[in-house]
Amino acid sequence: MPARKRTLHISLDPVKLLLCIALGIWLGCLAVAATAWFGYRHLVGAAWGQVGQGTTAPLGSPIGPQPAPVPQDNAQMFERYQQNQSATQQRDNARIEEAERLASPKCQFWTAQLRNAPNEKARQNVERFCN
Repeated sequence: MPARKRTLHISLDPVKLLLCIALGIWLGCLAVAATAWFGYRHLVGAAWGQVGQGTTAPLGSPIGPQPAPVPQDNAQMFERYQQNQSATQQRDNARIEEAERLASPKCQFWTAQLRNAPNEKARQNVERFCN
């Protein structure tokens, strides 16, 4: 005996569907508005609370602009610039030399030897070729 097909009867009342969609949109807008209002109250309240806390200057202090610092002599500034540049160049050169030394084939070979079969000869050659 073959199984009977079951049918699912769904009634779609357009008025109920329309009212449910409208209610959902209305409640969503209400939730967004309430969240924005509470957030605004919280942020603005915190900002106004900070405004009243010690941001006013004491009565005896000048409010006008402070005098600009006296500029150094151009020769002194240029000398300091050259010193900074030479120090930076020396650091860069040292880094490059160290990287080249560690990338050399002999250093890599003896480092691998020391890692795989550690002995005194491998340690001495690592110090010799890598340092």
